[in-house]
Amino acid sequence: MDNLIISRRRRFRRHLQSELGEEDYLSNLPDELLHHILSFLPTLDSIRTSVLARRWRHVWTSVPVIDFSYLPLKSSIIDRFLASRGGDSFSRLHFTGLRRVDRENVVYKLVEYAKSHDAQHVTLLDFFFEQCRLSLFDLLFDWPSLVSLDLRVVGCKSRTLSKCIFRLNNLKTLSLALPENTIRNESLAKLLSGCPVLEELKLNADYLWDDELIQIEAPNLLRLTLIPTPTNLQINCQKLEYLRLNPDFSFMYLHVEAPSLTSVRLYNIWRFRTFAHTVCDVTAVAIILSDECLSGFSPKFLRKYKAVIQGFPIFHNLLELKIKIYVAEKLSLDIVLDLLRCAPNLQSLVVTAYKKARWYDEDFDEWEKSSSSRINEPLEPLEHLERVSVNMKSKRIRSAFLKTLSDRVPTWDRAVVSY
Repeated sequence: MDNLIISRRRRFRRHLQSELGEEDYLSNLPDELLHHILSFLPTLDSIRTSVLARRWRHVWTSVPVIDFSYLPLKSSIIDRFLASRGGDSFSRLHFTGLRRVDRENVVYKLVEYAKSHDAQHVTLLDFFFEQCRLSLFDLLFDWPSLVSLDLRVVGCKSRTLSKCIFRLNNLKTLSLALPENTIRNESLAKLLSGCPVLEELKLNADYLWDDELIQIEAPNLLRLTLIPTPTNLQINCQKLEYLRLNPDFSFMYLHVEAPSLTSVRLYNIWRFRTFAHTVCDVTAVAIILSDECLSGFSPKFLRKYKAVIQGFPIFHNLLELKIKIYVAEKLSLDIVLDLLRCAPNLQSLVVTAYKKARWYDEDFDEWEKSSSSRINEPLEPLEHLERVSVNMKSKRIRSAFLKTLSDRVPTWDRAVVSY
């Protein structure tokens, strides 16, 4: 009966607005659609819509998303907020950067509420816990309905992953940043075994011992990012398609068994050495060749860097190559040309120089002479190159590099060049 009265009131209000030429099309939308629209707003803005009209007074209470970011919330405010919410429709919790005295209680209450309502997506970023009086990890890692978890917490030194029970049967995406915690291979193995359908893993953590072998084995994993990367690493993922590695030091041991791998993103490739021989079938590669610290290294070191690249195998399937390079005083763009030797079937090339790159006239003149003298060397022509993008601040350097590149591309007149 109450629903019938409300429906009649709405029809009368729409009729009156239509007569006055003031049709409110947004308010006339069904609640389900309004909830979907408000789910894209921060929760505070969603609550503010309650003052628009009587129609909007309680719409925010059933929005399936809670999104608080960098707000000085108190535990008592959260209690009133959760008590005001109605319905069981809840899918996502997003909470960022709470830094007040009772921050831990606020986080736990929201996480418990989300878990009790079978939320599927949780994001908790930039929190600092001096200690975990309650077990946040126990709440988060024993959550069968969870589909994605993005957790970045500083602190929590009293707990490690080894003490957790992992029941994440539906988790497909996991981004975990625990810079104050150490992870052992045993803990990581428990985590992965508790996520049987995991498809994407991003891990940022400290490892207990540098010489401990860290093993990544996940049968359904498609994307893997390890920053920093352990120095002893073994990857066995048969479905893995994307891999990003950023080691702080050279590898003591690296073995990758990923027959489906097509895209690789590497930082400071001189640290990988023989790794290149295990990924010959990739179709896309993104490389950071060097960083600013290389500018102070000796020419002997830079020649060794160059020799590593010259020892790479031929990547016959490589179609897309992105290179980001810091052009140090002693480091020439010959390294880029050496990489192109390894990719005879390349279709797309993107070269980006760091903004702080410094060139001296004598260095650049020397590079122009050396690159010109190499044109007659026996090089595999880049017959399939279709797209070239060169992002360099110096017009002179950019033009000279493109000129040198064009001499090696027989179909240069058909290539699309942007800068």
